[in-house]
Amino acid sequence: MPIRINFLAEHHASEEQKRRDPVKRAQLVGVGVVLLFVLWGAYLQVRLMAANSEVSDVEARFKQIEAQYRLVRTNYAVATDAIGKLTALEQLTTNRFLWAPPLNALQYVVVEDVELNVLRGRQTYNLAAATPAVTNSTGVIRAKPASSTEKVVLSIEARDYSSNPGDHIRLFMDAIANSPYFKANLQKAEMTGRSPVQTLPAAEGNSRPFVTFMIECQYPEQVR
Repeated sequence: MPIRINFLAEHHASEEQKRRDPVKRAQLVGVGVVLLFVLWGAYLQVRLMAANSEVSDVEARFKQIEAQYRLVRTNYAVATDAIGKLTALEQLTTNRFLWAPPLNALQYVVVEDVELNVLRGRQTYNLAAATPAVTNSTGVIRAKPASSTEKVVLSIEARDYSSNPGDHIRLFMDAIANSPYFKANLQKAEMTGRSPVQTLPAAEGNSRPFVTFMIECQYPEQVR
């Protein structure tokens, strides 16, 4: 029987040992992992570039919208200011005090032996400047626009020629209080002065004794 001798057996064994070497396998695995990380990093870089491009597009659109928003806000502020002024003018036109109604109402306030001598109308305005919004520890105090407080006073000076001068003053004040117009519009009516009994010289016509008295009719204050 022939004898076979494999002179390459040692070489094959060495190659098989190298092929089965765990260090080499670990190197191959490490290279593979590194390649995976490189690929993953490249993928993330691509996504980052895409995200940056999207952010740039969004910022560009936001700037366009912001410019339009500012324009709308400016137009809104101008429109609001114009509407406020128109409203104030309309209120001033429709709510302004008219002297014709009280003068007309006085024609019907008639008391025997009481004679009206002087009527004075006083219409004053107290102006208040606008105040800006203020922020403090409790929050924000809203701004207040400029305003004016209207105060209207009707002063009446009359004479009481009754048989006992002065007795009809109360009747005249009651007549004012019961007048539909004054009852609906006056805040109060009070006597502010009264003279002693007087008599005019005969040369002036009426020589009957009389008392001069003053009444002040105050209207509620109006803020405009």
